[in-house]
Amino acid sequence: MSHFSIRTLLIISILLPLSLIYAVSMTIDIRNSREEALRNVQIELLNLVNRRAAKIDIYFSSVAQIPKTLAAVLTADQTLEGEDFEAMLRETLKTFPSLTGLGIAFEPDFSQVTEWYVYRQLPGCTEIFSLDPAEEATKDYAYRVWYRIPKETGRPAWTEPYFDQGGSGLPMSTFSFPIVRDGQFIGVVMVDVALDNMQELLSRYEEKNVRHYLISAAGQYVVASDPMLNLAMKESVFSIAEKYQNEELAEAGRNMLLGKEGILAYNRGEDNRRVWIAYAPLPVTGWTLEIAMDEVYVLEPVYASIYHTVRHFLIEFAIIFTVIVIVARSATAPIKRLAKFAHKLAAGNLDAHVGDIRLAKEIDQLAHTFDKMVVDLKSNIEKRIKKETAMQTVEEKLKAARKIQASLLPRVFPPFPERKEFDLHAMNEPVAYIAGDFFDYFFIKPDTLAFVIADVSGHGIPAALFMAVSRTAIRTFAAPEHSPRDILNKVNDVLCLDNDALMFVTVFYGHYNVETGELTYVNAGHDPPYIIRKGGQLERLPATGPLVATFEDISYEERTVSLESGDILVTYTDGVTEAHSVRNNVLFGTERLESLLCGLRGESVESVCDRIYRAADGHAEHECHDDVTLLVLRRNEVI
Repeated sequence: MSHFSIRTLLIISILLPLSLIYAVSMTIDIRNSREEALRNVQIELLNLVNRRAAKIDIYFSSVAQIPKTLAAVLTADQTLEGEDFEAMLRETLKTFPSLTGLGIAFEPDFSQVTEWYVYRQLPGCTEIFSLDPAEEATKDYAYRVWYRIPKETGRPAWTEPYFDQGGSGLPMSTFSFPIVRDGQFIGVVMVDVALDNMQELLSRYEEKNVRHYLISAAGQYVVASDPMLNLAMKESVFSIAEKYQNEELAEAGRNMLLGKEGILAYNRGEDNRRVWIAYAPLPVTGWTLEIAMDEVYVLEPVYASIYHTVRHFLIEFAIIFTVIVIVARSATAPIKRLAKFAHKLAAGNLDAHVGDIRLAKEIDQLAHTFDKMVVDLKSNIEKRIKKETAMQTVEEKLKAARKIQASLLPRVFPPFPERKEFDLHAMNEPVAYIAGDFFDYFFIKPDTLAFVIADVSGHGIPAALFMAVSRTAIRTFAAPEHSPRDILNKVNDVLCLDNDALMFVTVFYGHYNVETGELTYVNAGHDPPYIIRKGGQLERLPATGPLVATFEDISYEERTVSLESGDILVTYTDGVTEAHSVRNNVLFGTERLESLLCGLRGESVESVCDRIYRAADGHAEHECHDDVTLLVLRRNEVI
């Protein structure tokens, strides 16, 4: 029987023309659907960002109305005095719980007491504090931006976001309104709005696939609803554009500064995902609202259309295939022979072979291919066995590396049983075999305990190596004559040298006087630790400088705080707050952590560590994606 081509008979006569028709039709439908979807989403995103920008602008407008109204009262009523000012400020702040601080500042030659300022520690707190006008922190207000701009321009102004050093210590923005009496500038009324309020404001509009960002008049990210990117108060539109080398994104930033709206798509550098952003101005503040959506969600209608088309194609193809099977029934004998061969092969008989089939050229070639496949399969199995053996060797080495790394960290608790002035406990749980987090503690003087908790960027072996180098550097420079600031400055300079991999590490390093309870510390970009006061209040220790190993010749700031008897210092890495549920991707977050800490006063340091870890691990459903490290210190009352 002469050879004939089944592929030629079936594909050319039936399948090939049909496939070509469907391919052309599907291509046209997919292209049209994609273009239509992109047009619609651009219109929708612009409408959405403008609607939400208008709502947010109403909020800022209502905030701006408060100092405007107070300025009008002070202009009209010249009988008001110092006590009246403070009472008016307190009553106003009490009326508006979303505000953080409220103040009045006069020209130095206008009033004997020139500044009054009331504030709350956290947004929404009912207790209101007053800043003593006699304090040094209040005397240089005339040179502050919030005072200078209204004075020089005669117009109200919003400041760029900053960390408040005189009142609440929160990241915030200030709006100030000039007080003009008889045509003469005599002072300003200012109001502070914490960025936490803006975060809460944006959270009202959160959707599954839409992220919101608030951008200042200088292009800085003020609030970002995507904490994984860590943009707020750290990045600007222009730094991101430079990072991704995207001129279109930089042009969008310039449009934002000019108060324009717009939309564009760009590839995000971390994972090369295509992202669509739309932005619209907030006229009251001069800021910009930006929303972002991954293109994969933009194209969902396209994918649905493709699925619908493919489904119909498969149904029709199945019908045609059935017809072809009936027509080709007489040619199935060689196929059965191949099926028997496949059955033997599946049973593990690697010595089976098909041999020659003198029916169709293609079947004959397939038989020879199967025979060759058996030979190749045996060879590949042998290679796979060798590969798996090698992988087991690597895994054993990684386990050994973890044991070595664990030996670098203190393991005996309590570490100093003879010291009754304090209790200390720490733990380190890596997400992989080896971790990038570490902690350490040691006495540098008989009465001074040095301790550190740090988190290296990334995971795995590179992070572990950088962790070992960082710990060694801190140990090397931790001397009695060096302050925490000096030590971190030296460590930063050393780690910046030859840092071609651009690794970095967040560090919280402190010197704790076990007798007085005084803690002097430097927070280099690390998650702010908390002090659980004996009375149950929480106190955060914010960052005092940038990440270590990012910039050379940095001079870190150091701060001092006192621990009273019964106070507990809780330090942790971001593996706690960024633990997220696998089901809904909700972060454990700082709010849950603060709520948990409020109930831990009076607990032992070991219990504090255990409860925090179990809470974060339970939230992540025992599938944490980052290392978790904790170090807890408690001051005891020594009798």
